[in-house]
Amino acid sequence: MRPALQLGVLVAAVVVAVVLWPGLAGAYPQFQISRSQTCTDCHLSPAGGGPLRENGLIVAESLSQFGTPPEFFYGAIPAPSWLVLGGELRGASGYIQSPEKLLASFPMQIEATARAAFGPGLSLQVTAGPRISEVGKESKTFAWSREHFLMWQQDPDASTGLYVRAGRFMPVFGLRLVEHPTYIRRWGGTPLYGETYGLAVEYIDPRFEGHVTGFIKDPILDTPDHSNGVAGLGEYRINEHLSVGAEGMFTRSTDEKKYRVGALAKLYLDAPELLLSFEGQFMNQLIEPRGAPKQIIAYLLASRFVNPAFLIDLGLGFFDENVQITQLHREAVDLNVHWFATSHVEAIFTGRFETLAFGAGGPNAGYALAQLHYRL
Repeated sequence: MRPALQLGVLVAAVVVAVVLWPGLAGAYPQFQISRSQTCTDCHLSPAGGGPLRENGLIVAESLSQFGTPPEFFYGAIPAPSWLVLGGELRGASGYIQSPEKLLASFPMQIEATARAAFGPGLSLQVTAGPRISEVGKESKTFAWSREHFLMWQQDPDASTGLYVRAGRFMPVFGLRLVEHPTYIRRWGGTPLYGETYGLAVEYIDPRFEGHVTGFIKDPILDTPDHSNGVAGLGEYRINEHLSVGAEGMFTRSTDEKKYRVGALAKLYLDAPELLLSFEGQFMNQLIEPRGAPKQIIAYLLASRFVNPAFLIDLGLGFFDENVQITQLHREAVDLNVHWFATSHVEAIFTGRFETLAFGAGGPNAGYALAQLHYRL
């Protein structure tokens, strides 16, 4: 098949997929400290994720098993210097026990991203794709833009300095793991589809970074959290192998207030090429007219890079939805094995074993899934 025809078939397949499937997204914070000091060393956004800068493309190629050109569509579709294009396709199949036992196959993410730079340090980034329609809004919500924001950067030629963003995005909070079932994502303030409209002021430096985001309830879509609030995260890198941080979030809706405080840390051990990441949160929820459940959410993750195209994660999660009531806590052991086959293709095994109060609170649950991820 001729190259032009091959490219046409590939583009058509992507278009069909984008029309037919629902979607989702994320980035790998395991590369911070272990490979680079900041997320912006590889990504254009101060939050990480999304389009890669030149260094990120180099890393994607050098870490993969078989290389291949890392640019958008392998460089076959040229773009002007002010425009960066990208996208993600991701699907999964496997076994789920919750406690029902079933085999399932499902698309997870189908999105296209464009970032256009214009003016003195200004850029516009839009991520869009199909989604599951909301009841009563089918004609308006079968497609959406999960993220779209206008950004000003103090030095557009650098990966550090002051950033200001306004639009729809996820507040920078916590370890920012791509695995949304982890307790610190699901119950820690950044759930799946938790992006909403906000204004963020962020500063990135090789030794430290800070993010403050004010946000409001999404006026258009029905999101997991119907709150207005503010979130802040600060991180200090003591040396090139160790960082510590603190975080806080306040949200308010019509019938409750939530106060979150937390700490996070990362330690990279050279000899075994092992990264240890930790986040712990305490959340006080004030429910009107009465009630104040207090929650603890924690996660410890060990990540090891092997050969170097493999990344293995072993995580331990803990969530107590109300420390004042016994046997409400749950625990999880997570295992993720990533194989970066090429600069665009990643195969992932992800598994979990979960208990309720170490088995005293109900039946165990878990899953074992195989994922395929393609970066456009």
